[in-house]
Amino acid sequence: MRFDAEFYRRFYEDPATRVASAAEAERLGDFICAYAAYLGVRVRRVLDAGCGLGHLRAPVLRHFPGARYTGLEVSEYLARRHGWVHGGLEDYRPPGAFDLVLCHDVLQYLDDRAAARAVANLGRLSRGLLYVSALTLEDWRAAADRSRTDGDVHLRPVDWYRRRLGRAFVALGGGLFARRGHAPVLWALERPSPA
Repeated sequence: MRFDAEFYRRFYEDPATRVASAAEAERLGDFICAYAAYLGVRVRRVLDAGCGLGHLRAPVLRHFPGARYTGLEVSEYLARRHGWVHGGLEDYRPPGAFDLVLCHDVLQYLDDRAAARAVANLGRLSRGLLYVSALTLEDWRAAADRSRTDGDVHLRPVDWYRRRLGRAFVALGGGLFARRGHAPVLWALERPSPA
């Protein structure tokens, strides 16, 4: 099993080898939730797709105390250990959509076909905001700490993701996207610059 206890110990728990700390995940969660609140998005249902150890759960519930949080995880080990829904993003079909969908560092673990299906599914799962990040080819070349970052992934150009996400979403900046037809009004300097 690739996503077993040793994988999570190495990349998420051991301070000597982890790629990010729980405190960094908390800050990311605070940013996502604060931006959602700023945009006036009413968050009642949250999907954390590829939730891992669940580091984004606490900030979500702190910012949106009445929200229902669903953690989706492909790792059978973590699903059992934390009570997450066991399954893959490309095939997940819950009843109803979510106000906020989080997809942090998941897509690079899927091959092209599965990743394309997962991105299309994000369009079905989200009725409001989507936060998405994935290690891209550009990140690997210019920004990733290769001594800590898992390089056993599918590295794709950022435009591969942008084209597919653009079918259902409008980029808001900071990794946040809004469902087409539900995008908030942003001033010109608040919007991401054209590529």
